[in-house]
Amino acid sequence: MLIEDHDEDPDVYIYLVDFETTGVSEMVRMNDDGSYTVLLNSRMSREKNRESYLHAKKHIHNHDLDTRDGKSVQEIEQRTHTKEA
Repeated sequence: MLIEDHDEDPDVYIYLVDFETTGVSEMVRMNDDGSYTVLLNSRMSREKNRESYLHAKKHIHNHDLDTRDGKSVQEIEQRTHTKEA
């Protein structure tokens, strides 16, 4: 399994996708049914994809996607990283 601790998140679907660049590690979105899709960049290493998944998981658990309120991705990232500090 790509992500060892994924079993604890049954409503999260993970896909490896060729992003055609290494500038983006992952993307996460909330689906219409309340589940989440995490896209991981297939050009990244297994360890980097694990880190990227854990990063996406923080956004999911912080409810960043369902409380976006028109905020840009940069604003969400800044808020999430401020909470971590």
